Amino acid sequence: MIPTPKDAAKVLVGGPVKLRKNRLNVVTLVAQAAFALRNGKPTRAFLLLGAASIAPRHPALSMLFQGALAADDVRRKFFWN
Repeated sequence: MIPTPKDAAKVLVGGPVKLRKNRLNVVTLVAQAAFALRNGKPTRAFLLLGAASIAPRHPALSMLFQGALAADDVRRKFFWN
């Protein structure tokens, strides 16, 4: 039988790593908001803080919102200043 990546993780870590995606998502949203506020983008920072506030109850909605912000960044970078 061919070992899977999950088997490799069990060997390396001793078991599957338990990672709470909701908490990680909230932490990344807050960090992005702090970075945006530091760079002089208060509107983006408050939008990210709003997404962080809804992330624990509605993780899919917050990820969708984060993806929309990323798509807007790509649009601004490549197509319009």
